[in-house]
Amino acid sequence: MDAPVGSWGTQTFISGISANALIAPWVIKGPMDGEAFAAYVEQVLVPELEPGTVVILDNLATHKNEAAATAMREAGC
Repeated sequence: MDAPVGSWGTQTFISGISANALIAPWVIKGPMDGEAFAAYVEQVLVPELEPGTVVILDNLATHKNEAAATAMREAGC
């Protein structure tokens, strides 16, 4: 059976959440991988964070990314 109006695809939505708001929302076409996660952290999330911010990640393998961890550490998080 065909999908209505074309074909189905995967999109990934990622964001941060603070005590007051949703921050750094980002949508990519396809599944999240380590390279995409590192790009998100470096280019979208870190600019929204203040030094000293605590960042909590779940146990997803993609989140165990050294480039992303380095970017957060360099931002003082």
